[in-house]
Amino acid sequence: MKTTGKTQNHERRTIAGVIIAALAASVCCVGPLLLLGLGIGGAWVGNLTALEPFRPYLMTVTLAVLAYAFYKIYKPKPEVCEPGSYCANPKSDRINKITLWVSTVFVIGLLATPYIAGEMVAAENAETDRLSEQLANLKQITLDVPGMSCPSCPFTVQKSLKKLDGVVSARATLEDKKAVVIYNPSLVSPEEMMEATANAGYPSTLAEGH
Repeated sequence: MKTTGKTQNHERRTIAGVIIAALAASVCCVGPLLLLGLGIGGAWVGNLTALEPFRPYLMTVTLAVLAYAFYKIYKPKPEVCEPGSYCANPKSDRINKITLWVSTVFVIGLLATPYIAGEMVAAENAETDRLSEQLANLKQITLDVPGMSCPSCPFTVQKSLKKLDGVVSARATLEDKKAVVIYNPSLVSPEEMMEATANAGYPSTLAEGH
């Protein structure tokens, strides 16, 4: 009778062991990320990343303990429980199984987090490379816009230029009556920019040297 109670306790300890093993396997990667999100840092965080070489072994231990937990909880239990004991309650086995499945989802999430983060980094790097390539192809020109004569004129000129596909930025100033435009020459031309400002009521020309 007592053996059955010990079995139930052993199953719960096994589930706890799964979670502990998963935490140990993921602390090297998830730990620094979690601490960063909480605003906690310091040179000591490097001690967590030092565990990375052991991660494959810790993952193996985690999966082995998880498999053992499933075996222990789902194997047939021929013992007859003492009436009124924890194991005699039909809910006890169901509680252990639910706990195991919830723990499994948690464990898989922990083990998968570094790989998900890796995919996110790869996507961000690809986007950075794309933007860097675009920036390398950008050009800058200056337009003379003599018709600007009021404080709102630069705003209108800027808006007319920024509507063009390929214009990254446009800055017009009333003081020197010029507009500096950064653009992608493969998408828009200076002629299209001058046409845009003219259509907005402010004819422009290329400044000297452009």
